[in-house]
Amino acid sequence: RGAGAQAERAALLDAQAAVRADIQRGIDEALRRGATAESDIFAAHLALLDDPELLAAAGRGIDAGLSAGLAARQSIRAQCEVLAGLGNQLLAERVADLKDIERQLLRALYGDAGSAPELFDESILVADDLAPSELTRLPRGKVAGIVTAAGGASGHVAILARAMGIPALVACGPAALTLRHGQQLILDARAGLANPQPDAAELAAARAQIEQLAARLRSMQASASAPAITQDGVAIEVAVNIANADDAREGVAHGADAVGLLRTEFLFIDRRDAPTEAEQTAAYQAVLDALDGRNAIIRTLDVGGDKDVPYLQLPPEPNPALGLRGIRAGFAYPEMLDNQLRALLAVKPLARLRILVPMIADVGELIRLRERIEQLAVEMQLAERPQLGVMVEVPSAALLADQLAKHADFLSIGSNDLTQYTLAMDRCNATLAARIDSLHPGLLRLIAIAVEGAKRHGKWVGVCGAMASDPQAVPVLLGLGVAELSVSPRLVPEVKSLVRGLSQRQCQSEAERLLGLSSAQEVRGRIVELWPAA
Repeated sequence: RGAGAQAERAALLDAQAAVRADIQRGIDEALRRGATAESDIFAAHLALLDDPELLAAAGRGIDAGLSAGLAARQSIRAQCEVLAGLGNQLLAERVADLKDIERQLLRALYGDAGSAPELFDESILVADDLAPSELTRLPRGKVAGIVTAAGGASGHVAILARAMGIPALVACGPAALTLRHGQQLILDARAGLANPQPDAAELAAARAQIEQLAARLRSMQASASAPAITQDGVAIEVAVNIANADDAREGVAHGADAVGLLRTEFLFIDRRDAPTEAEQTAAYQAVLDALDGRNAIIRTLDVGGDKDVPYLQLPPEPNPALGLRGIRAGFAYPEMLDNQLRALLAVKPLARLRILVPMIADVGELIRLRERIEQLAVEMQLAERPQLGVMVEVPSAALLADQLAKHADFLSIGSNDLTQYTLAMDRCNATLAARIDSLHPGLLRLIAIAVEGAKRHGKWVGVCGAMASDPQAVPVLLGLGVAELSVSPRLVPEVKSLVRGLSQRQCQSEAERLLGLSSAQEVRGRIVELWPAA
C-alpha cells in the first residue's frame, strides 16, 4: 500500500528522473567510446521509460492506493504479458527491456538489495536472462562468454554482446540454469553449442582451438600496418571510427591507415556549456598529432535526434530523427557552428584534415557550408583549405550524389542512419532491431547510386557506419566500388586481412547480382555461399 497518492506520484517521478539521468550517462559514455550499438539501445530504453501508456497505468495504480513500486511493476508486467501473448518472437524479446526498466525503477525507489556476481578471471556468465544495464556494468575484462536460458538472437543483450566482442548463447532453455557455479564449460558461439561436461581431451582441443584463433589474430595484427590490397591489386583504405586522441593512438597501434570518422559530440555532451574554440582546437590537434602523419576525417557536431545537448535547448520534437539534427542544428545555431569551423581551421597541418558534414539533404546546404568555410578561412588569413566531405545518411543525398560530388571532395556513407531512413525503421525502436539490416537490397542500390554519382566527378566514397565492420558486408561494399572502410580500432587487422583475400573484380560481378535479390536474408544467404570465410 502507498503512503498517499501525492507522495507516491512524487516518488515515482523522482525515480524516473534518476533512471533517466543514469541512462543518459550511459548514452554519453557509449558515445565517447564510439559504441553506437550500446548508445542506440540505451536511447530505446529512454523511450520505454517515458512511455505515456506505462506512466498512465502506473498513475492509475497509485490512485487506487498502491505504492509507486508496485504500481510501476504492475503497469510494466501487464505490458510484458501483452507482448509475450502476441505470438511474435521479436516483440516477446522486448520483454527483457521492459523488465530492465522495471528493475532500474525499483532500484531507484528502494535501493539495490542484490549483489554483483562473483566473477573469475575468465567467466562464462549464466543467467535466466540479462538486462543490458546489468551487462554494461560488469567488468568487461572478466566476462569471456554469456549463456542465457531466455532471450533471443535479436534481443538487446545479444546485440550488445556482439558489439562488445563477447561470445554468447541465448534462449538455451531451462537446462542452462542447471550449470553449477565454478564448473568448466566449453562455449562455441559460432557453432551455437555449449559442452557442459567436457572431458580432458575436449578441454585440450578447445584450448588448442582458442590458441589457434589467438595466433590468427596475432598474425593479422603483425601485418595490420601493411596496406589492404585485394588479390587483383586494388588498394582499400581501412580507417578507424574514434572519439578522442586515445582512440586515435589505439587505431594507429592496430594498423589503421587514417581516421575515417571522429565524432565531435564527445566534446559537447555531459557538460553545462559549449566547449570554447580553444578547447576544441586542442582536442582536434591532439588527434592529428596522435596519427603520426595520417589523415583525419572530423565530423562537425551531430546533435539532435537521440543525442541531447541540454545547454542548446533544442525544441521538443514529435519526430526527433526527422527534425533539427546534424547540419540543420548547426545552421540553427550559427555561432556554435562558426566556433567549431574556426577551431577546425586552426589545426596544423590543414592538408591532413578532412571536414565531414552530417545530415546534408541537398547541394544547396553543402554550397552554403563551403562558402562559410571559405569566408572564415579568409578572415583567418589561411593559405590552405581542408577537404570537405558529405555524410550520405538520407536517401536524397545518395540519389543526388552526382550533384554533391561536384562540390564535395569525398562522400562517406553513414550506414546506420541511411538504413533507418531508407527502411523507415527507427534504429532506437527496440521492436524493429532484428529487421534493420544494412544489407537490404534497397540500401545496396542507394550505395551503388552514390558511388556511381561520385565517380562522375572523380571522387571517392567511404563507409563509416556499422556496415563497414560487418564481415559479410565487406565484399559487397568492395563490389559496389567503395574505396574506404572505417571501423572500430580492434577490427582493423581483421578487416584488412579479409580485404586481402578478396578479388575486387569478382566482388563487383557478384554485387551487381545481389542488387536483384528481394530481401536482406536472401543477400546474406548468397554471401555465405560466395564468401564462406566472410
